[in-house]
Amino acid sequence: MTEKSTTEIMIHNFEKVMNKYNAWEKKPRYYETKDLLYRSEVHTIDAIGKNNKINVTELAQYLGITKGAVSQMVDKLIKKNMVNKKLVSNNENEVSLELTENGTLVYLGHEEYHKELYNEIAKHLNYLSNENIEIFLDILNILDAFLETKDSK
Repeated sequence: MTEKSTTEIMIHNFEKVMNKYNAWEKKPRYYETKDLLYRSEVHTIDAIGKNNKINVTELAQYLGITKGAVSQMVDKLIKKNMVNKKLVSNNENEVSLELTENGTLVYLGHEEYHKELYNEIAKHLNYLSNENIEIFLDILNILDAFLETKDSK
């Protein structure tokens, strides 16, 4: 096989996996409550659960999205009874974000979902040697760095 065809095969397979992953991730899911939640909602809940009393600016930085997008998401999650806003006592313009009881159930359900998912994937990969896994991680890092340079142009 020539180098070009090996690269083409790798990129084609990478694109197939990413397309399947993206389609799978777009599907809303239930996490221990009656609410059907999308990935962005669950990951916002997860970020608040991991960073209790985080403010909107910090949450935007943590998630890598704009403050406006965070504010819209938080408002959605407040309506779904997943998140509460609390005024910070020393500044009436600043609020901290906390999970409600439902939000905590979703947070814990999401943690369990990922634990089961990672265990299931690990079972499929356990035949690989550590060396093969390191090579795979190197390839992912190379692709990440490549895409980072393309994204900045």
